[in-house]
Amino acid sequence: MSQRAYSLTTLAMLAPSLIMAVLLLAIPLFIVVAYSFAGRDAYGAVVTGFSLDSYRELFQATYLPIFLNSLRLALASTAISVLLGYPIAYFIVFRAGRYATLLLALLLIPFWVDFMIRMSSWMVLLGRNGTLNGLLTGVGIVDEPIRMIGTYPAVLVGMLYAFLPTTVLPIYASLNSIDRRLIEAANDLGASPLEAFWRVTFPLSLPGVMAAILFVFVPAMGVYAIPVLLGGGKSIILGNLIVQLFLEFRNIPLGAAVSVVMLVLSSVVIIFYMRLLSRVEAARA
Repeated sequence: MSQRAYSLTTLAMLAPSLIMAVLLLAIPLFIVVAYSFAGRDAYGAVVTGFSLDSYRELFQATYLPIFLNSLRLALASTAISVLLGYPIAYFIVFRAGRYATLLLALLLIPFWVDFMIRMSSWMVLLGRNGTLNGLLTGVGIVDEPIRMIGTYPAVLVGMLYAFLPTTVLPIYASLNSIDRRLIEAANDLGASPLEAFWRVTFPLSLPGVMAAILFVFVPAMGVYAIPVLLGGGKSIILGNLIVQLFLEFRNIPLGAAVSVVMLVLSSVVIIFYMRLLSRVEAARA
């Protein structure tokens, strides 16, 4: 096959994916960016043109707490997910034995259920007359139901439930790829199990840990349903700010500007991750 025929065949095979990427990703992204530079009349309609008013308004002190709330929630969710996900992944790889496949399947089962249904179930569990309050009052731990829905811990529980599987899986893949002979060599050289973990296992699993951080932090910055359902929408973050600007305040340019800024922040995090990963891979080599 000639080089020209090979190129045409490759292009034909990639054409459906390229068309879908352009239609579903590139064009909507271009529209959002264009809206972010548009104007707005007195009735909320978009006025075409080029203006930086939305970005000037966005970077005022009014919206700074929203960015900080989103950052705090994303960092807390990421930290808790990694701290809990790493031991789970470690147990599946090194201790679960023939039950490892079963445990992985149990981690994946929640993905078979619609996201909104899963989050709504937590409203039943954490509600004032829900399962958890019924259990606590039934055994006498509390005298009356505790308010859980509409609190920050409830949001963190929902975030942990949503993102824990995506934390465990990349760490599991990284741990599972470690050559067991390296750990055996560390033990043979006199290292204790804890020293072997910190000097061999954990450094070799860092790519999986960094991937897990990326998979949690980026979507957690713009999550919408969990703070609304479990937090009562009391603490405004970037996700529900965008929805409010588009649907309630009819300020499409400002909502698009928030989306663009969040996209830029996510891109910066991804670029930082890629560079850090390349350094880790170079150090391992």
